[in-house]
Amino acid sequence: MATPLETVENKLNEIYLELESPALREVLTSTRLEELEDKIIIRVPDEYCKFAFLKEIYPRLRRELNIPVIVLSEGEEIVFELNPKYTFKNFIVGKGNLLAVRACQIAIENLKRKSLPYNPIFIYGKVGVGKTHLLQATGNKALEKDFKVVYRSSIDFAEEVFRAIKEGTISYLREFYKNVDLVLIDDIQFMAGKERTQLEFFNIFNHLYQNNRLVVIASDRPPKKLKDIMDRLVNRFEGGLVVELKIDEVIKKAIIKEKLIIYGLPVDNEIIEYVAANTGDNAREIEGFIARMKAERSVETVSLNLKQAGKKNPTPIEVVKEVAAFYGVEPKKLLKKTKNRKLSLIRQIAIYLVRNICREPLTSIGKIFGVSDHTSVLYAIRRIEKLKNEKRELQKELEFLTTKLENH
Repeated sequence: MATPLETVENKLNEIYLELESPALREVLTSTRLEELEDKIIIRVPDEYCKFAFLKEIYPRLRRELNIPVIVLSEGEEIVFELNPKYTFKNFIVGKGNLLAVRACQIAIENLKRKSLPYNPIFIYGKVGVGKTHLLQATGNKALEKDFKVVYRSSIDFAEEVFRAIKEGTISYLREFYKNVDLVLIDDIQFMAGKERTQLEFFNIFNHLYQNNRLVVIASDRPPKKLKDIMDRLVNRFEGGLVVELKIDEVIKKAIIKEKLIIYGLPVDNEIIEYVAANTGDNAREIEGFIARMKAERSVETVSLNLKQAGKKNPTPIEVVKEVAAFYGVEPKKLLKKTKNRKLSLIRQIAIYLVRNICREPLTSIGKIFGVSDHTSVLYAIRRIEKLKNEKRELQKELEFLTTKLENH
């Protein structure tokens, strides 16, 4: 009899053979399975792969397998309940997130008096700006004041609803949530298309709202840009406080400093500026960059001199121009889709080098190359990584271009 891990692995292989999209196949190929008690963890490379997996592959797994499955990006922590390490004390505050932080703190202070100034609080922002940390910090502060708190990702909540319907315990689930003081829902965008889950959440939300219980929601986009979410839910979200979470320069440098300390690396302005120049406004990207610094250099040699720290990476457009010149094509031809196989390969090389040299996030690369689907960008990167291991000539070309661009 197959183990749960083998069952999930076999089902993913079956789904892979039926997929028509090369990008989705690439996402599936990049997964890694882990066991955690009675659950199977599916690891994907990044948040964009996670979104694609949850939207296109996960629903089938849930329908066809009776095994709890959790999808996480690399480096993402497994969070089922509140984690005491996430607090307001260790949440780095700056101009880009002050309003959101103060809103959550004020709401908790007013929760006992049943006079909430705004409800719900809808927090949105890009990946890695601290949404989960802020939700958890809010929950932990409420626990200190003896409130009943529930933290769920929208996927967790959907699983609860699915099991309750299957087991005939939906009335108990409703009663459970109606007796909570604070409900925290993470990644609400993944509730898209789940009509029954949305309906149950709508009914629970209404009860909590009418009884002055607080709801705090996190999303990667504002309410009006949520897709496949019922209008009445969107209207409820917009009726509260909608606030964006961003990482500004002050917050970014504070995060860099904190991560350098955690990884045992020297903390000085040269290194902070170097990391800041080579990363975007994403805490996970910053941590990944610092982790690579730790792995590639010893603590002694990581102290960069001023010349190295001040050296700027080439811009994405400079990379595209260099690649175009090397292969004898017009730069503008690499910035749009093509059916020409040779040109398509050169375009993928440019995408690969922009990612590796400029350290641009997939979203930015997609905009530069006119691609709206981030999985297509990932597919191009993965394809070049595969080809360079198979073709020595391509490997040499990539090494030459990389060296030239890094010393421009």
